[in-house]
Amino acid sequence: MRIQSRSLALLLMLLCTQAMAFTGPKPGDIIEVTLEQVHPTQAVIGFDQVYYKLERFAKDRQKLFDEICESNGQDEARPISDSADPLKPETFSCKDEANAHPQEMKTVVVGPGGQFYLTDGHHTFTTLWEQPGAGPQMKMKVRITDDFSDSADLPTFWARMEKAHKVWLKDGNGQGLSPEQLPAHVGLKSMQNDILRSIVYFVRGAAYDKPKAGDVSPEFLEFYWADWLRDRLKLADFNLSERSGYHQALQAASELMVKSPSSKAIGGGMTAKQLGGFKSVKRKTLTKTASEKLPYVIDYKDTH
Repeated sequence: MRIQSRSLALLLMLLCTQAMAFTGPKPGDIIEVTLEQVHPTQAVIGFDQVYYKLERFAKDRQKLFDEICESNGQDEARPISDSADPLKPETFSCKDEANAHPQEMKTVVVGPGGQFYLTDGHHTFTTLWEQPGAGPQMKMKVRITDDFSDSADLPTFWARMEKAHKVWLKDGNGQGLSPEQLPAHVGLKSMQNDILRSIVYFVRGAAYDKPKAGDVSPEFLEFYWADWLRDRLKLADFNLSERSGYHQALQAASELMVKSPSSKAIGGGMTAKQLGGFKSVKRKTLTKTASEKLPYVIDYKDTH
């Protein structure tokens, strides 16, 4: 009887252990996290992209809630009231039901210890981290793309992340970093600035674009373009503190990008075509960006 009882106890322990091993979120799952729960997989962002969003939200609060709803996979927000609070989802509503557009949601990988590593959404989450009335405790929905929680240790985890192209180990000047040098959180005080990453953001739709819905966008597409521009675009030639000078920099970057050799790799072993490069600059789009987005960047810098 004692042997049978011991065997039964061991069997129950085994079953409990197996159950515990499969209780965490798995690829495809959608979960809710606070901004401070997710760890960056890159050290840099384009600060001007964040400044643009923050200033725009300050002047049009509807856009803030549009951003929240879109990032949660629910299209834009319905018209908000004065009582709308980003920390209180019950005070505003989105056009679509929860999880309606999972492909639009920010993504994370599950690492050792069940830690969450953000692989898409560093700019959006940094903006919300800095947004008055939001901040580190704000909750957002994210989609799990990979579960590497069974990695034996952090070096093994990061090796898997690199192999899967889920981490960007370069600083704001394009120099290499180790995983240990990645920041613990998003936010302007934690992340580094790469002005070329902002340049690439502002020429989207004019010199390149991400694949259409249904296609898979290459990981770190904008960073590959920014790195490629680093030794080709002389930003010292442009006054980025005023709109016309910034516009000229965007024009110069766009011209370089559309004239890039179609058969040679831009970054990640991919050509300009694979990275969404256009054959000519869409000047109307660029002019619209300069007139509608750059003023927010300039205003934010002038007042902060």
